[in-house]
Amino acid sequence: MGPKRDKKRTPSFRLGLTLVGILAFLVLGRLFLFDAAIVDGRSMLPGLGSGDVVLIFKAAYGLRNPGGGYFFLWGQPRHRDIVAAVRPDTGSLVIKRVWIEDSGAESGSPRQDSLLFLLGDNKYESVDSRAFGPVPMSNVLGKAFLFPLF
Repeated sequence: MGPKRDKKRTPSFRLGLTLVGILAFLVLGRLFLFDAAIVDGRSMLPGLGSGDVVLIFKAAYGLRNPGGGYFFLWGQPRHRDIVAAVRPDTGSLVIKRVWIEDSGAESGSPRQDSLLFLLGDNKYESVDSRAFGPVPMSNVLGKAFLFPLF
């Protein structure tokens, strides 16, 4: 028989394993669960102002494909939800409120091809669906929440 192996892990091995676990959680979390964005402009005043940080909960409506669209949908944005979405005309990120949703009620389940009409709260200074048209559900990145910075 060979030498007996010590089953105790060294502190540096445990630290390395912990760091790898944290890194894996952050990467997977960033891909599928959460993201952050900075509001640019005055379109969401008075609730969200330029420079405010919002957290985007990517899994609010389904499991997003990092390449775009959804693997699975389990919900739809509701009237007055604040969402982060990709503009269909320019591909830029917008933070807007859902005003009208085509929920796919006739089919009984959420659909990726449903359309959302997004409006800014400050209608006089907002470039929204009145300018760029309805946004497909596949362009919705997730539900946006104000992240308080102290």
